[in-house]
Amino acid sequence: MRRPLIILGASGLAREMAMVVEQINARWHRWRILGYISGSTVESGKDLGLAPVLGDDAWLLAQDIEADLVVGIGYPSVKARVVEKYLALGSRFEFPNLVHPQTCLDYRRIEMGQGNIVTGGCQFTCDIQVGDFNLFNLNVTVGHDARIGYCNVFNPSVNISGGVVVGDRVLVGTGAQILERLEIGDGATVGAGAVVTKAVPAGVTVVGVPAKPLSPK
Repeated sequence: MRRPLIILGASGLAREMAMVVEQINARWHRWRILGYISGSTVESGKDLGLAPVLGDDAWLLAQDIEADLVVGIGYPSVKARVVEKYLALGSRFEFPNLVHPQTCLDYRRIEMGQGNIVTGGCQFTCDIQVGDFNLFNLNVTVGHDARIGYCNVFNPSVNISGGVVVGDRVLVGTGAQILERLEIGDGATVGAGAVVTKAVPAGVTVVGVPAKPLSPK
């Protein structure tokens, strides 16, 4: 029997997460999507294609529902705040790891927490540690001995080299490259297309080739 599943979020990214679920279901028949949770009750009942918007976070937290939850939110700090509301309820909700069938990932060579999403075309090598609630969007690569923290978002075609350490709530833009054995601090942002050649301190935004801190206006 397929487990009920609810997607936190109602944006385009949330709809993409529903597609990932359906693509996994095509092979393994694991979940039944009940619907989406929006940041506002205004969207309640709206049909998003595969399922409707059920309500907002307050609505779901008040319901007597046990389900798997998938986070379809693309901003790390927002994702972290939403997740914490549900983690506070203990075991009522579970956060499965979604791994697209067209991903190269050897579970014998990777440690992975909960609530991670690995989309199509991603490539993971060996001896990698991944924490909780990370999103690896299309065609992300992760090299050997990388360490990935909590609630990070890696947009499409990001390359993470061997030995890289990524903290918590980090946003990495499309096509960025992080070179070997560098550390990206908590809350940092790496701009799209940037090539990171030096460590990025916590809370700093870097852009360009090579990546440099964004100058304040």
